[in-house]
This record gives sequence, structure tokens and C-alpha cells, in this order.
Amino acid sequence: MDPLILADGWTLESIEQSMHRVVASGGAPLQVNKDFVGRRKGALHDAARLQLLATWARLAKERRLQYHAANQVQSILGELCDYAPGIAALRLCEGITVGEQFIPRRAALEPAAEKMAWTDQLLWGRIIRGRTIDFTCVSGSKVQYLRPLFTVRNTRAVKRKEGMFLVLRALSDFVAKSDADHIPHTFLKSCAVFASELMKNTQEHATRDHAGQPYLEHVEGLIISWQEMLEESFKGDFAGHPRLKEFWEREQAPVRAGATTALRCLQLSFFDTGPGFASRTTGKILSGLSPEDERKALLDSLKKNASTKNEAGAGNGLPDVLEALREVGGLMTIRSGRLNLFNAFTPGEERDLFEFDDWAARDLAPAVGSVVSLLLPIRR
Repeated sequence: MDPLILADGWTLESIEQSMHRVVASGGAPLQVNKDFVGRRKGALHDAARLQLLATWARLAKERRLQYHAANQVQSILGELCDYAPGIAALRLCEGITVGEQFIPRRAALEPAAEKMAWTDQLLWGRIIRGRTIDFTCVSGSKVQYLRPLFTVRNTRAVKRKEGMFLVLRALSDFVAKSDADHIPHTFLKSCAVFASELMKNTQEHATRDHAGQPYLEHVEGLIISWQEMLEESFKGDFAGHPRLKEFWEREQAPVRAGATTALRCLQLSFFDTGPGFASRTTGKILSGLSPEDERKALLDSLKKNASTKNEAGAGNGLPDVLEALREVGGLMTIRSGRLNLFNAFTPGEERDLFEFDDWAARDLAPAVGSVVSLLLPIRR
């Protein structure tokens, strides 16, 4: 079978177009350019590329990521193993082919061992690239349960909100530097509650398929970035809904001595390679759900105190972080299945926390897993 060739596309629109091509390809192998997986455009866009690669890997009949023979094998492996999208793609596929040379998954993932060890040891300076950091939990890895997110090597040992807050605050101080003063601690505390609960949910629900059968191969984690989203590059991604346009235009600020404008923001993207919100809620595959049923299942799963966990107070993470976003004027988006929903706020407005709208008026291809992203504008 001839490989599906994806050009470098960094916008959400181009990623969604590629998602349609992947789903329609009939399980073809995939060929991409060298920096497609390693380029850092911000957590929102990078997690979208990760989801695209995960969707391909779950559907492919020949799960080999292909590269042109002109590339150097070690250079390709270095790119793949340095960032969450590449690591996720490698874990879910059989390996990579560079020209005629095949490198099986286990050998291809070897360069990631050092990065995973540094992440586990909280050595921020060695793993942060371009004000972006990822915590990628890889099934079967010796350090699958990374210390920034887990207290011990156990699926049930996700850090509680206090531990998550210490990690987020330390990262903010280390990476954002002067911008850290513009990120409210109340927002970080809400993110800590949300991160703790969402990671617990991924460990309970995203490591199994819709029928409850364990995945042998799965990846979960978090990407954090402190980003300038330049107008000329990203404006089109916020043009699909009036509330998105309003959010984008309101938050534009001059950069580079006034030569252009950008949305300066803290981005957090939580990702998994599970069955998606609607399928894990209903126990059905997407083809067995109407679009209306899928939307209802996803929104029902977001409602306040909707939780499968037994501990007291569980289920408040999402309302807490939405309340924090409403207070400061932020944004949340959820890409799962055939849906991409968002809620955006004007600072201090009295808007329903769960009034989610479609990111754009278009049909989406069914994506594997879920990506939940938070955007907090950084206003100087």
C-alpha cells in the first residue's frame, strides 16, 4: 500500500484536513517530513498533531512511520524522541522506515530514555525547549508514571492537587520568568485540581477501549507552553465562531517592537490515546452513536460533580478551572471523537460555565483519544 504523504501543516485547519485524509486512507502507512513531529508551535497545536498521529496509528494496517531516504536515521530518531507527538506516534506504531531501512519500535524509542529520565528527575533545564515542556506517560516504560504527575510508580498514585500545584508553580517560575507574575496563583491552583482529576480519569478510562478491554499501547500526558501566537500565523484558527474572533481580537498585543501583534498566553493541553469521552461514557464506538448522541454524551460527562471516583470532593476540577477561566477571561477547548467544543470568556462575565459551542462549522473526522486545552492570556 502506498504511503499517505502529509505536508507540513501547523494550523488547526490543516491538521483537521489531514485528519480527514488519514481516516479516509484505508489504513495506509504514513510519510511525513523530518520536523513534523518535533516542531513546537504551542501546546494547543502540538497536542492536535499528537492526536492526528495517534489516530493514524490506531487505524493503520501498516503501522510504520515513513521518511525519505535522504534523512539521517539518528537525526530522525532524535526528533521523534524529543517531544510528545513523536513519542506517542512511536509507542502506537511498529517502528519507522527511513528509505529502505526499518527500525523497530523498541530500538526507535531508545533515544527517549534519557529524556524520560530527566523528566522523572524534574530537571527542567534539560527538557524545556522553546518555553515548552511535555510530560509524556508511555505504557510499558520503566518510568511510565513520571514523578511530576505521580507520587509513586502506580496507576492509582496520581498526585493530588497540592502536589500538582507545586509542580505548576515551579514550572511557571522557571519558564515564564517575568511573565510568572502575570499568571494568578488562583488559576494555577484551579489547574492543579483539574490536572489531578483529569489524570486520574485518563488512568481509569483512557487506558482501555470503549468495551473496557485494556490497550497494550497507550500514551497520556500534558504539554505546557508559554507562547506568542502571532497574528499572521494563527488568526485563522480563531475565525470559526464569533466568540473565538472576539477572544482573539481582544487579546492582541504588540510584539517585536510593534511590527506585529500576537496572543501571548499560557497553554496547557492534556492528551490521551483512549476511546474518547463519548465512547468511554456510553460503551459504544462512534459509528454506533449519532452526532447528537455523541454531543450529549460528551457534554453530560462534563457536568459538575460527574465523576466515577469515590473520594470525597471528586468531580469539582472542571467547574473550578472553568470558573477561573471565566474570572480572568480565558478559553477551554475539547477535541474528542467528531467534536471540537470550546468555551471562551470575557473577564468577569456571568456566562454559563458549560455553554460550549463548536470551534467551527465543519464536519470533523473521528479522532482517537481526547485533547483538553486551556488558554490563559498573559497581559502585561
